[in-house]
Amino acid sequence: MDAPATDPAWQPIPQASTEMIVRILTRQRPSVDKEAPIRAELVDLLYASTFNVVFIGFAAAFFCSLIGRNADDAVFTAFAVLAVLIAGIRFAIDRAYKHLRHSRTTLFWENAHSVGSLLFAVLVGAIGAYTFWGASQEAQLFSAVFLVSYCTGIVTRLAVRPKLAIACVKIAALPYIIVLLFHTLFLYKMLALFLLMMSLASLQLIRTSYRLTFDVLITRAELAALAGSDPLTGLANRFTVDQQLQRLFLGQQVGPGHAVAVHFIDLDHFKAANDTYGHAVGDAILVEVARRLNELLPTGAIAARRGGDEFLVIQPNLTASLDAMRLARRIGASLAQPYLVMGQEVTIGASVGVAATENAQETPQRLIVAADDALYEAKRKGRGMVEFSEVANPMVA
Repeated sequence: MDAPATDPAWQPIPQASTEMIVRILTRQRPSVDKEAPIRAELVDLLYASTFNVVFIGFAAAFFCSLIGRNADDAVFTAFAVLAVLIAGIRFAIDRAYKHLRHSRTTLFWENAHSVGSLLFAVLVGAIGAYTFWGASQEAQLFSAVFLVSYCTGIVTRLAVRPKLAIACVKIAALPYIIVLLFHTLFLYKMLALFLLMMSLASLQLIRTSYRLTFDVLITRAELAALAGSDPLTGLANRFTVDQQLQRLFLGQQVGPGHAVAVHFIDLDHFKAANDTYGHAVGDAILVEVARRLNELLPTGAIAARRGGDEFLVIQPNLTASLDAMRLARRIGASLAQPYLVMGQEVTIGASVGVAATENAQETPQRLIVAADDALYEAKRKGRGMVEFSEVANPMVA
């Protein structure tokens, strides 16, 4: 049974989708989630301005309580209480995100933030509708300034989630506009028109701000992916492999009962297939190999292309050497299945050398060398073989 990852820091570098490359080679159109590489960052940005969110909530409560007291208006007093409650809910959600973000999905936290944002938008709209329906001029002045300040904050804070931001602006502004349009004074009708124009401008500004933020974040993600991945297969490259192994050893994730294994994989008969069918077929086979490896990876493992037809898998958090051998055999069996690419059925195979250690004093370099030696021994014994090597302090199977 594959052991689950225990270190949140041990996360594979984001990889380009090998399925996308296969579809390109086979002339299929993929359905791409453009936000996928940066969704976590976008949600982080939602929670980056908690102080402002809580401050405006308590500020609204303070001024509503003042108006309620001076005008002896129970409704404004109720608004003050609601503002405090919503600010408290939003603060609690933010604290939960800061401490428990890894226990839930990004969608969960995005929805949680949306609940607080929409509740406050409803409160803003209710204050505006009640105020301009017949409250004092002082209350109306406060309400108008409050709406403008709120919409400005929405543009700056929530533009990273444009649907939510647009919904909040509409919920908050429409009650103002509707009540003002039905007011008997012409000046109020003009104010309604002004608020409508400002709201429409805010919606456009939200879309523009989101596009700019998206372009910056997606460019940064693409550069990071290119720096740490193989351009053909989308798997990790040598740099990423070395980085992840260093992280395992330096992060004390290797020790008794928590071993790490390196699988060195060399494709059998690949050169012959490449020479026979051409480089386009060869590249398609490499992409398919990457896809099959990704399907086999246990939790926390990472697959990489070392170059040519050599691949590597890092498998952390092992409790027994048998787990590494099981994965190695599954890899060999999967890669030996026929490949149907560009109308050609090609059969190759794979030899696998595996090295594992639970000795924290070992080095990533020695582990890779041991796996390479095991691969050499597997190929010496024949094609399609798996050879295992334990590096110091043999594990208990």
